[in-house]
Amino acid sequence: MTETQSGEPTLQTCRRVAREAAALAAAADDHALTAACRSTSHTEARREEVMHAVHREAVEAERLAAQAEQWAADPSMPDSAPRYCASGAVDHAVRAQEAAGVEATAAALRTELERKLTPEEHAERESERRRAEAEQEAEERAATGMDADNRHLARMNAYLAESAVPRLGWTAGHVRVLEAAETGRLYQRDGQIRQAAEHGVWSGGRRVHQERTHALRAAGFLTAAAAPDGAQVLTPTLMGQVALELAQLHPAGLYDSDTAAYEARYARSARLHMRSDEKKAAARRLPALEYGAVRRYRRPVTLAEQEARAEREAAEQWEGEGGYCPGVPAPAPAIEDTVRCPCCGLRKATEAGVLAPHKPTRTAAEDCPGSGLRPAAEAPRPAAALRAVPPAAAVRAEQPLLRRLFTPRAAREQRPARDLHTVIRRPQRVLTEEERERVRDTAALNFQAALIMGIIDPVPNASPMPEEAGAWVREHVWPERFHEIERKYPHGFARWSMCERGTCWNCLSGRCDICVHRQKGGPDVDSNQDWVTDHRGRNVARLILRPGGEPCVWWCRCACPKDGPAPARPAAKAKRAPAAPTTAPVPSPVPAATPVRTPEESALQAALW
Repeated sequence: MTETQSGEPTLQTCRRVAREAAALAAAADDHALTAACRSTSHTEARREEVMHAVHREAVEAERLAAQAEQWAADPSMPDSAPRYCASGAVDHAVRAQEAAGVEATAAALRTELERKLTPEEHAERESERRRAEAEQEAEERAATGMDADNRHLARMNAYLAESAVPRLGWTAGHVRVLEAAETGRLYQRDGQIRQAAEHGVWSGGRRVHQERTHALRAAGFLTAAAAPDGAQVLTPTLMGQVALELAQLHPAGLYDSDTAAYEARYARSARLHMRSDEKKAAARRLPALEYGAVRRYRRPVTLAEQEARAEREAAEQWEGEGGYCPGVPAPAPAIEDTVRCPCCGLRKATEAGVLAPHKPTRTAAEDCPGSGLRPAAEAPRPAAALRAVPPAAAVRAEQPLLRRLFTPRAAREQRPARDLHTVIRRPQRVLTEEERERVRDTAALNFQAALIMGIIDPVPNASPMPEEAGAWVREHVWPERFHEIERKYPHGFARWSMCERGTCWNCLSGRCDICVHRQKGGPDVDSNQDWVTDHRGRNVARLILRPGGEPCVWWCRCACPKDGPAPARPAAKAKRAPAAPTTAPVPSPVPAATPVRTPEESALQAALW
């Protein structure tokens, strides 16, 4: 038996409390027996019933007291066993006294079993509990290689596999075919299916079962991609990858032979209204993975994979929330080119030592050196201090609360030099005459929506599918609900990704000083994921366009800068001077038909047309 923890009664206390409770119950039993002996003809039945009830409680209290003494002497029993017996004996003694009609003095024994812990004992018990949890977590991590969240995912996947794998009707041969496809070396050529010995060498290799491969491909577990020399490379689809991992988690759900799997599929797919040949054809087809299994399955990540991912992300260069851009170096401005405005407290990049102009935050413009004067540059701080103190903390420490809240937007939202983004420069699209006519014919509401989404002048990315093939897919494969919204926009709607969008509406209007991404301080970011739907519009699988999880970004394609000093605002048009008032009202003649005046062309129209 282990040692008793702080705050819990000792073994001696448990034995004593149980024995005292049994004695009080026995005394209540004697009292009820005496009352029954002195009963009259009117109270005999009632007192006899009370006597039997009290006797039963006294017998139970005696039994638990004896059991408490026995378990306290047994070293193999846990510490909670004697306490459980003592608590039960006290409960029986209280009920015996209440039934006998005497004072329930046994209730006072509960306080000895429920002693209140001191703060030190509470802290010690909590520390011990956390220490035990940490030790258990370390043992489970060493055994499984995963943290608690991923272990929970593994358990949920195991439960999912127990119900999903038997419904597939697979044998171990189907799993071997998918494992060969997972290597990326399974190919079909000249009517034969083989597993190549090396990647990229689509000749020779081990032969693979054709019937199982064709069945998996027909069910949607495999997909084919064209390869050189007329070969087709077979790779698992998303559903096939999930089904393979579920089958590996629960191999007991696989059937021993193709005959047993066929009979199971026959029993599951056969219906009374089917003919015999229809039942056999249905049994030969492999069923798809059950609805929702692809969405519910989440692959757990081991600790080693998490560390490798963290090292890889730390080594890569990320452009803020826009993602890693190959070939774009991260900006690293020099520390000595940074000064602080004594009024605003903001650190800003300078040009030739002159602080970038911004609106003053005080009443008098001359009180704020941010109006264009040359402030005294601060001494460069050491690199260790820059790493230790974030720039936001320095701003908060030096600015009063109200000044930070009511600083003008130009000074409040301008990003520090060390947080500047490197804009991904992409070419703009020049609309042809035909495209301009198409834009002119767009409804006003859809025209405004296209401006907001940046698809007035989208630029398509390079694609392995030619435009003719894409047009054929849109015409013959897309459902009608896609065409309905596609026809409302000049260049379509669903075909454009975030990185294919064009110029923002402000830059199209000539207001590059308020470019959308200059105002936001960064690009628009998309998760770069979509859903595959069936003929009813239901989501059946998630389409991950970039398996690495890189986001898709939209930087305005205008050549204007997105950071640093804003471009000059275009000069406002001169307003027409109002006509001088006449001294006396002159009766107006009957208005004649006036010719319709063509409205002036705006900057947005000039940019588009």
